[in-house]
Amino acid sequence: MAGVKHTLRASTLAETLVMMLVAGIVFLAAMDALTLLSQIVARRTALIVDAGRQSDGIFRIGLLLSAADSVRTAEGGFGADGRLHLYHAGRTTTLEAADSAVLFVAGQFRDTLLQRTGHMRLVRSRTDADTLEIDAQGRTLKFPLQRPARIRYETTIAEIENGYGYDDEKP
Repeated sequence: MAGVKHTLRASTLAETLVMMLVAGIVFLAAMDALTLLSQIVARRTALIVDAGRQSDGIFRIGLLLSAADSVRTAEGGFGADGRLHLYHAGRTTTLEAADSAVLFVAGQFRDTLLQRTGHMRLVRSRTDADTLEIDAQGRTLKFPLQRPARIRYETTIAEIENGYGYDDEKP
């Protein structure tokens, strides 16, 4: 193979210009595709972050309601001022419906828990637990509320006493 010569074929000026033109077109198409892809990724990321904030707000509302010792509405009823007062360990905090958002208020501190919400109402029940309903983006979020501590205590004592079979009458 020592006697075989390898020669390179040269390109003409016209062939070189055509290749440069084709490479430029391919490069511009690839860059437009990458730009479009990055815009799609940015929109999807924004949707995921927004959904994460909404689910975090839902979780925080549930946590606040489950930790509350008692829940009260305002004097004029829940619809009067759009506030729900939560009492826990001697402190009062408030859930407030304002400007299509649910706000958590503790003194001077305010935090937006949910956005794009409608009405917030407390549904009272004589047999089941009371329920807080929040209209959010065409869905109704329902949060069950614990009964006041006194009622839970009385119910627990009654269940314990019923389990031991105490009778008021003596044989």
